[in-house]
Amino acid sequence: MTVVHAIVADLMFGSKVAATARAHGIDYRGARSLEGLRNAEGDAALVVVDLEAELPDGDPVEAIEHALRRTPMPRVVAFAGHLLTDRLEAARRAGAHEVLSRGGFSGRLESMMAGVAGIAGSGEERSPGEQ
Repeated sequence: MTVVHAIVADLMFGSKVAATARAHGIDYRGARSLEGLRNAEGDAALVVVDLEAELPDGDPVEAIEHALRRTPMPRVVAFAGHLLTDRLEAARRAGAHEVLSRGGFSGRLESMMAGVAGIAGSGEERSPGEQ
């Protein structure tokens, strides 16, 4: 089964992400800390990082860096409010495959999960910056 790991600060928005993933047959696993992300079971095809999340043991950019060290490397998508340009730029510098505004992420959520469900199990890895 395809797995998505996610750190999403807002419970309502996290529920939307989880419901969309599950609608595509994806096993959604949310985390509230870096430790939770590190201990999440299963090889994730996608790691979603909310750059506005306040983590008790680090910051969201560290979550991106951790995800990019996994084997096989998952696709890493980060998002934040469009005015948080410093956080969005930090995610780009950290190597997230895709960095979106919250609205952009929300608008692409359905197609993103459909794509993840479609490529799952292909063994395909992406280098940072690849779209």
